Amino acid sequence: MLDLFKLKNEKKKNLSIKEKKSSKHFPSSIREWNNSIYVFNKNALRTIPSITKSSNDFIKSYLNLYNKKIERLIRTKRLLLRLRRLSSNKIYVSNGEFKHTNGKVLITLYLFNRQKHNYLLILKKSYFKTFNLYKKKLKKRLKLIKYKSLNYLKKINKNIPIILKILNEKNNLRNTKINNFKYLYLYISKFYTKLGIKTLRKLKLYIYYKQLLLINKTKFNYIYLVHLKKYLEKLYNKNLEINLVNIKRFYLNSDILAESLTIKLTRNRRKILRYLNNLKKKIKIRKRMYLSKSMLSNLRLKKNLKNNISLKHFVFEKLKYKNITGFRLETKGRLTRRYTASRSVFKVKHKGNLLNSDSSFKGLSSVLLKGNLRSNVQFSKLNSKTRIGSFGIKGWVSGN
Repeated sequence: MLDLFKLKNEKKKNLSIKEKKSSKHFPSSIREWNNSIYVFNKNALRTIPSITKSSNDFIKSYLNLYNKKIERLIRTKRLLLRLRRLSSNKIYVSNGEFKHTNGKVLITLYLFNRQKHNYLLILKKSYFKTFNLYKKKLKKRLKLIKYKSLNYLKKINKNIPIILKILNEKNNLRNTKINNFKYLYLYISKFYTKLGIKTLRKLKLYIYYKQLLLINKTKFNYIYLVHLKKYLEKLYNKNLEINLVNIKRFYLNSDILAESLTIKLTRNRRKILRYLNNLKKKIKIRKRMYLSKSMLSNLRLKKNLKNNISLKHFVFEKLKYKNITGFRLETKGRLTRRYTASRSVFKVKHKGNLLNSDSSFKGLSSVLLKGNLRSNVQFSKLNSKTRIGSFGIKGWVSGN
């Protein structure tokens, strides 16, 4: 007699194994075309490319606002508008991902705040050390200053006649007590005025940088973002929702990576290889060890037993494409060192690989986007002009 119950269980087990093998990762439609929309009237689609371009430009111009008065006080020389546009001291913005519904438009943007990092670095190097605001450290420093100043005064009192002789020799004064004390008083007063001017300059610059950081912070404030939202709602004639995602590293998005390189090359095209080598050093790639399912399950169980993992860490572990496994950059165009661009230059830099872990290592079938582009790869294409001619940059960033 056949045991039907056993046969049914075996079939279920086989099905579950097949399902696990054939499980695909389906990325969102926004990642494929940057616009996901369904309209009954096809004529309404004609205006969407122009509206998306104008909205992208408007968001970028809003995030790159600056205060002319404060920035003039920081610099000795005036910064030209052409050089300002080519400066890396700004907020980098990726191309928007737009999801249209019947009565709403959902925009997602990836940002890298280079401006904030630069200002904080300047403050840490020169001002946080001098103007340390922690009370405990201040008290210790004041005690040290008192102790050192008393020692210096004792030493000066011993060596006053030697100092006075040197001062008199410089100014050809007679060794009278009145002249000596007058000149000493003037010397001390000049010394303290110089010291006061220097400290005031440092304090002023510290306040200006703090103001610039506050301006940078207010751009992401709801009070100011409301005005941006109102303008964009007029363009689309719909309700709007903006999602701003701050990226920790500039190479986590291909649009920002390509833009940072284009800005550098438009300023100075002669240093292509130097810029590409520096980018290769900066980009950190995580190499993964692809283990079997049984090995992975045992490792996870051991980790769970040692540490009580929170729900946040558990969700973060199961996220897709959070680690970068490779990148590729291609530059082509009029990038010769000479002023006559007789021929185009082609340079390539890559690190890691652009392979999909599901298809190449795990043996699972993966989805393709836009022709031959893989779901784990992000692609971007940018153009720019120099004095000689134009050039183009292609960038790929892969994650697993």
